[in-house]
Amino acid sequence: MNIYIMEFSTEQQLFLAIRSLDTKLDSVLRRLNSEEQAEWLDTKDTCSMLGCTDRHLRNLMAEGTIAGDCIRNVGTIKRARYKFHRSKVMSQYLKRV
Repeated sequence: MNIYIMEFSTEQQLFLAIRSLDTKLDSVLRRLNSEEQAEWLDTKDTCSMLGCTDRHLRNLMAEGTIAGDCIRNVGTIKRARYKFHRSKVMSQYLKRV
């Protein structure tokens, strides 16, 4: 009888430890997600960071000066909404000179 109670207590401790680990992992993932979202800028913020207009930014995209993995379309095909990676778009913009 005592062995059964001890096993139940051990299982309970294991369950609590797993729950605690799960909570901590969720917290870390939320923090990483928020940091990643902070790295992605919309068109208005990107234009102010680069010191250019919206039209100039679209021209840079059409020319291929700003391309690749620094741009994400978060809209639809018919109505594109772009997000730009902060450091990558700046790097590509400065390489054009």
